[in-house]
Amino acid sequence: ILILGLYGGETTPPLFDIDKELDSFKKSEVTEEEKEKYNDMEFYLITGGPGSLVWENFGHSAILFTSPDSFPIAYDWGIFTFDDSFFVNFAFGRLYYEAWATYGEYRIESLIADDRSVRALKLELDENQKKNLLSFLIYSTKEENKTYLYDYFRDNCATRPRDIYSWLTGGEFEEKLKSTPSEETLRETVERHLSLSTFPVAWTISYLLGPDTDKEETMWEACFLPSTLNACIKEYQESEDDIIYSSESRKSVPEKWSLKTRSILMGLILIAISLLPLTKKRWVERISDIILGIIYLFFAVLSLVLLFFMLFTIHNVTKGNVNFLLISPLCLVSSFLHFASLSKKRKNKALLINSGTMLALALIVLVLRLIIPSFIQDSYAVFIPAIMLYASEAFVSYKCMTKK
Repeated sequence: ILILGLYGGETTPPLFDIDKELDSFKKSEVTEEEKEKYNDMEFYLITGGPGSLVWENFGHSAILFTSPDSFPIAYDWGIFTFDDSFFVNFAFGRLYYEAWATYGEYRIESLIADDRSVRALKLELDENQKKNLLSFLIYSTKEENKTYLYDYFRDNCATRPRDIYSWLTGGEFEEKLKSTPSEETLRETVERHLSLSTFPVAWTISYLLGPDTDKEETMWEACFLPSTLNACIKEYQESEDDIIYSSESRKSVPEKWSLKTRSILMGLILIAISLLPLTKKRWVERISDIILGIIYLFFAVLSLVLLFFMLFTIHNVTKGNVNFLLISPLCLVSSFLHFASLSKKRKNKALLINSGTMLALALIVLVLRLIIPSFIQDSYAVFIPAIMLYASEAFVSYKCMTKK
């Protein structure tokens, strides 16, 4: 009842559906009197590099408007506010973002002040396209139109300029990109950019991502990433962008980065911790139980968060996620058993049964992954440490039982 109350407890604001709005927005042509005015206008795709916060690891996009008759204006679709309702809305996937028109130089300077690289790509538009672009930008940033439902991959600060630019080209840009396959899945792109953060963050987010991020995509979908959108428009226009600022301290996003290989190291560490009870020293055994109790508790909470996302929210990117079977709420049982082992003798039999059960579930997922072609989710970064931990836990519990 509490969950449903929270879910339905807030009135949904009017949302700006860009596909419908673009389809219904009436284009117009410049008059003879307007030609000089629009000819002097310029529009640029501004691409900001990665920042420090997790959601900034992917960069940022905005459209910059310049005119002799006006100060530069940045049209930005990446605005959200940490108000009282933000965290409840985020929990249920109601990511209400806004489109703002702000002072252009301030927007660029704020990126530079954060030592984020900034590039400007001039959009090659005729007078009619400029008029329609400006009209739509003004329309979409009005108070009654500025709010939209953000989606990590399908509707964000980069996909909105992408859709608008394609609309200006009569759909040619979309047609070109949809005929070009992407070189990597959305998950691979996410993992590369999360390499700028920490391994635990990258691994946790990968755990939460479902099979939709492992599908074969085209460059149209790949343009959820600001740098990819910049590159695609450059290629379409056969033009070059200008570097306004290059970061002096931030490392660049690697071209290749594998979370799976790093998960092997995670698995080896978990094995080492789980093998400590074989030393037959009680204090060492207790250290192992404390650490594993905390790790399993984290895994259990993570699995419950994923279950909540899948069942009660509109976080579509988590739907159908088999990682729930690899690291499941059964981890809560192992956490309890490890903590319970601190005051009394170790719960080896119960740990053996629970670890064996979780190991069996993980192996079933692996078999399904190997024999069913439509089972496309890439879960190896989660499967590798999970199976290493469960197998070593079962082995240690069995050895401790037989020795006694």
